[in-house]
Amino acid sequence: MSVWAEFNPLKSCVIGTLPDPDKIIPFTKLQKRYKTYFEEILKRSITELQDLENVLTSYGVTIHRSKQTYDMHNGKTINTPPLAVRDIYTVYGDNLFKGNFAFDWNKEVPHCCDHVFEKCNFSSQHNLPSGNKFFNGEFTKFNADKDLARPLYHPSLTLKCGHDIIISKDPGKEGNTAGLKEYKDWISTINPDARFHVLDTVSHIDSQIFLVRPGLMLTCLTNDKLPDFFKSWEKIYVDPVAAQLFHKRNKYRHKKFHPVIAQVFYNFLETCTEETYFNLNSLSINESTVLFTGTHPTLFKKLEKKGIDCIPISMKATTFWDTGVHCVTNELEREGELVDYA
Repeated sequence: MSVWAEFNPLKSCVIGTLPDPDKIIPFTKLQKRYKTYFEEILKRSITELQDLENVLTSYGVTIHRSKQTYDMHNGKTINTPPLAVRDIYTVYGDNLFKGNFAFDWNKEVPHCCDHVFEKCNFSSQHNLPSGNKFFNGEFTKFNADKDLARPLYHPSLTLKCGHDIIISKDPGKEGNTAGLKEYKDWISTINPDARFHVLDTVSHIDSQIFLVRPGLMLTCLTNDKLPDFFKSWEKIYVDPVAAQLFHKRNKYRHKKFHPVIAQVFYNFLETCTEETYFNLNSLSINESTVLFTGTHPTLFKKLEKKGIDCIPISMKATTFWDTGVHCVTNELEREGELVDYA
């Protein structure tokens, strides 16, 4: 098992999972037609994840799935399903870094891939400690440095490119100073020649930049936000996801189990069949094949002229969970050696 760069040929990966509707609904206030709306959203999401698995399998990628080994409800609130596996762990070289989460309702998610890791031949595994310390206050007021007296870090705050590691400047609610230090120390232990570059953005990186192949990238950020490492790279610019009509219309969709949110999203699925949801949350099969969350005809034409095969993946229902192709997958193995792309 090894991964050095996220555009090397993909050999195996994990795809996240969602529970059946009847595992969640008993803990919500969803009744009558609202219950039906939520059931349909969830069923379609599960189908989309299976379709994603089928596509990856057709390209010869070995697929594993996460498992929810914990209760759906913790006595206070609904726990987070193990869908966005990109937030949990990362592989650099043949070493595993396992992150942790901040809140009671997502603290068990990092265990959802343990059954896969047990069968992997990693040289080492670093578990970011939680010390059983979790934040139980209001989510909107959470400050990861002030409110959590232990390391916190999501590996999706970074991106691997051989010797060069790109890191989000502001981790938002997904990391703190102590967690970043552990992550950087871990990388440096594996590769003392590793270089760290700061991307001037907040939170997860995968909706901001995507590395198609060495020297070619997609981004919604202006040049002044990018580190000098990308100065000579060719850049294709796309609109940020926050500018899309769909995103604006569903700005409260993080309140997953509110009846009105379920109805609004269901209506979108039913009435806007021609509208697609696109973002940079994409997955590289190899340097000439990329799976994209949704469809972007103008972008695809530009990439096809450069020899890139663009494979649109329908994630329309799954976007209810604020995720895309990159978030719901995490690579275990890619072909290739450690290369200096600078």
